[in-house]
Amino acid sequence: MRFWVDKEQEKKPDGEWKDAYVFSINRKQYSTIFTNITNSWYRMDQMQIPAIYEDLFIIGLSIFALDKRVSRRRFKNCWTRDINVSIPVLEYDKWKDTGLQWEKMLGFLTGDHWHIVFRKSEVIYSYREHANRIHLNVQDCDCVCLFSGGLDSFCGAIRLLEEGGSPCLVGHNEYPKLAKRQNLFVRTFQDLYPEQSVKFISFTANSRAPISEKEGILKGSENTSRGRSLLFLCAALSVAGILGENVPVYIPENGFIGLNIPLTGGRKGTCSTRTTHPYFLRQFNGILEQVGIKNTITNFFAYNTKREIVGQVKDTDAFKSCYADTISCSHPCLARYNKKGSKEYPVNCGYCYPCLIRKSSLLDIDEIKKYSYQGEAYDFLIEYEESEKSADLRAVLGSIYRCKHSSDKELKRYIRCVGELTEEEVEKFLSLYKKSIEDLVQLFSADQRMKEYLGL
Repeated sequence: MRFWVDKEQEKKPDGEWKDAYVFSINRKQYSTIFTNITNSWYRMDQMQIPAIYEDLFIIGLSIFALDKRVSRRRFKNCWTRDINVSIPVLEYDKWKDTGLQWEKMLGFLTGDHWHIVFRKSEVIYSYREHANRIHLNVQDCDCVCLFSGGLDSFCGAIRLLEEGGSPCLVGHNEYPKLAKRQNLFVRTFQDLYPEQSVKFISFTANSRAPISEKEGILKGSENTSRGRSLLFLCAALSVAGILGENVPVYIPENGFIGLNIPLTGGRKGTCSTRTTHPYFLRQFNGILEQVGIKNTITNFFAYNTKREIVGQVKDTDAFKSCYADTISCSHPCLARYNKKGSKEYPVNCGYCYPCLIRKSSLLDIDEIKKYSYQGEAYDFLIEYEESEKSADLRAVLGSIYRCKHSSDKELKRYIRCVGELTEEEVEKFLSLYKKSIEDLVQLFSADQRMKEYLGL
């Protein structure tokens, strides 16, 4: 399928792009792709951000919209999509030779076949005519850190602060009430680390269906959203570029989730993100270097289990104050539809894969019962034997069984299959993978019902 990303008042596609679906990015008028991050740039006193960073954000925003609006069900195997897209850029000479790198990287990230074409644009999306009266002072920040409101990013921010850093935290306001929770954490940081600067930038982004002169509105949408986290990185890089060309961007996530080995053979077509896998980060950093962007992306938790991450900061006042309020759940808003219990959200459901990993990471916390869940995974396993609510738990148990009955050689093969790694990285991930599995075993062994169910 062909797509043309139209930047404000540009000429409509012709020739081979005449029948392409058109996505429009227009800050002042109707647009099928929209975001409010331009307001944050403006409050940072940017009449327009550097062209190369605007280009990067437009690319990330375009990929995000395509990933969200092109349904996998439109293609033969209902998974792998063929996507051809023309994206407008200001610094065309820098981007024109990066298409193959983008296609390779995006193929790994989303599991699709991409064909990326860049074209020269003169329209400056971030341009403002008048100076701003509301200022966001971030000049004292020395790094940028993605801040989802989950346990990993929460611990990542604390680590940076404990090391004397002054992070600018960037988060996506994915659903109502998330920003409120993120702001709670930031206020806590500001109170407990008064000598350091802590700022928070929250942004939104969304997309309507594109339109084709021949086919009309593209129907359907996609809920796997593998490309969404690329947009987060591009947003964080745009902020880092304003702060300085050498300001680093951190994406804190535990290595077990970052490695993203399918829990079972039937989950190889996983919907999970691959944005923190070392292969992806190498590819992306390589593109940045090629176009002259010096800000680098680093995951300093790449070889840590989630339990080890918690262990690094669990004795800090910041962690003790707010860890119970972090959200690591796959579907934190489902409580709205709960007929039996509380409808307060966001809340950790207690039975999805991320919630199980979260529980295993908090085994060393004395007040482990303090943090709340909508339900217990074990209850769903026993009460709803065939329910999809127990699907993740069953998959995790299957993954544990596979690990326990596999040799190191076999486990290394699983690790290599996920993405290209060096032998040193494979060895590190082998150790990390086995430790994460042991944490899960310890979690399940602590519950008498689960011990009986598993025969432990």
